[in-house]
Amino acid sequence: MKAVVCVPGGCELADVPDPRPAAGQVVVEVEACGLCGSDVHAIASGRARDGQILGHEFAGRITGLGAGVTGWRAGQAVAVNPLGSCGRCRPCRRGLPFRCSEVPNIGVSAPGAYAEYVAVPQGQLVALPDELPVEMGAHAEPLAVALAAVDLAGVGPGDAVLVYGAGPIGLSAIMGLRLAGVGLVVAAGRSPGRRAAAGAAGADVVIDTREISIADHARRSGRRFAAVLECSGAAGAVTEALAVLEPGGTCVEVALTPEAAAVPLLDLVGGGLRLAGACAFPASAYRAAVDHIASGRVPVGQLVSERVSLAATPDALARLRTPGELVRVLTRPGQRDAAQPTVHTAS
Repeated sequence: MKAVVCVPGGCELADVPDPRPAAGQVVVEVEACGLCGSDVHAIASGRARDGQILGHEFAGRITGLGAGVTGWRAGQAVAVNPLGSCGRCRPCRRGLPFRCSEVPNIGVSAPGAYAEYVAVPQGQLVALPDELPVEMGAHAEPLAVALAAVDLAGVGPGDAVLVYGAGPIGLSAIMGLRLAGVGLVVAAGRSPGRRAAAGAAGADVVIDTREISIADHARRSGRRFAAVLECSGAAGAVTEALAVLEPGGTCVEVALTPEAAAVPLLDLVGGGLRLAGACAFPASAYRAAVDHIASGRVPVGQLVSERVSLAATPDALARLRTPGELVRVLTRPGQRDAAQPTVHTAS
């Protein structure tokens, strides 16, 4: 089969062996997979392993069943939770399946979905309704990340929340906050395309951090926030976020960043603030994300800027290092032509 594999300095299209389902696994033909910022950064920084196949935001159809698989059939449309869990180890019992050492994570420690086919444990499948375009299932993973972060923030009606960073995770966070009934959502970002998308996703106020800092916005508006969902990974963002929280507020760091942040401990303690990390999600959040998408409660499909073939995926991953007008890009392994841009509007 064809797959995008990591090589020194980047990634490239290659021929690799077709996956075979082990006992308890199925093979999924990938319909669509989101190009995630974590993959973009892993490739750009050289952290990706040579030969590794990335891609963890995906959906497709079952084409093969391994021994012992029950309740699933060939041709069935599924979204795939990339996070495995043994259910027994301490991280799994504490709701942190991504730290499980027994079951690999698809697209991280197991071959991912920048490929025509991928082998998947049956316990990580979520069925998609027949009437839902299969591509829509590729949006479940970033929405699940956002739902887990919103839950950790503990916000609801009457609260004002800042989403710092308007990439796919930040945009999903805006949708998650709307599902939680939050009173006011402010989005902050640099990319023009992604700021426009923030309004379409449900943000009440969108600020350009190239022109105004979140501290200046807080001063001018007289508003502090019950929570900040920090989805940018920008240098100094955590320190900035803590400074605009109201007493008792929570900063949830969602972006994967190597920064050693400066934390004002006097303000943290004196203001009763909380700082928490939200990496990934429990299986319940993934199932909830699929349900929200299937019911049409979140406008995830509006975020797609481009759909590209596998052959065009390495170039798209490189372009996403400086996204500009790009919001969300999907690779569609069955697509044989060049990139097909979708005009994004904020309406």
